[in-house]
Amino acid sequence: MAALVVVGLAAGGCSDGSDGGPRKADATSSASAAPAEVVTAASVGQLAGKLPQARRAQLVGEVQQVVDGWIDAAYLSGDYPRTDFAGSWPGFTAPAQAKAERDGDLMSNRDIGASIDGVEPQKRQLKLDVLSVRKRPVGVTARVVLRFATTGDTVKDVRVAGRLYLTKGKQGWQVFGYDVTKVAR
Repeated sequence: MAALVVVGLAAGGCSDGSDGGPRKADATSSASAAPAEVVTAASVGQLAGKLPQARRAQLVGEVQQVVDGWIDAAYLSGDYPRTDFAGSWPGFTAPAQAKAERDGDLMSNRDIGASIDGVEPQKRQLKLDVLSVRKRPVGVTARVVLRFATTGDTVKDVRVAGRLYLTKGKQGWQVFGYDVTKVAR
């Protein structure tokens, strides 16, 4: 199992294909567009190695802060319509941020930002697959699902899903790679 987590952490690529899973019907959301109304459901998924329960909870909080920062900056926050998505990748390493900027239509709402009036979050889910050595987390694959609806000239139900690969450095947990899909219907 540790080998699978390491392989997943090392993959660090990106794609814009489908995740292959069945798409469930969208749930009804509230009328407000405030991102804080839909809280991220976050938990530890797979664990390779040993990690005390208290440290697991701390890890979830630390990684969730990074992932939520990206979700909010790239998709949910800000005044729409907008075309400026600079700064949409807080918590990403410099190389991962540069790649995400090139993949801006996928890794943010750059593709639809000018034609929408707002977003209504519907689902935020995060599962962490953790590699732990000597009871210390050394690598995390964050499996992310985000669903939101847009309002304005472009009305769509959008699903962003995939994996963010994180490692801990001097600035804390940072995204160094990703494999994400974005589907708008």
